[in-house]
Amino acid sequence: MNNKSKEQDFLIQNVISQVISYIAEDRGITTDKALNIFFSSELSRKIEDIETGYYLESPSYIYEIFKKENIA
Repeated sequence: MNNKSKEQDFLIQNVISQVISYIAEDRGITTDKALNIFFSSELSRKIEDIETGYYLESPSYIYEIFKKENIA
């Protein structure tokens, strides 16, 4: 992984925060549970990797990818 700029890190954290909110809301679970679910997914590692460019996508798009990869 390359070193992230402050701007990239900000964008990554924003996407992650929104996706975790979507998980919690859709599943009716706490934010802590949603955090655990998200950070145990492969997608969380992909978002952190700036080479994938996922951090540039909208949180709703990333959430749709998450849902497809984590049907449960």
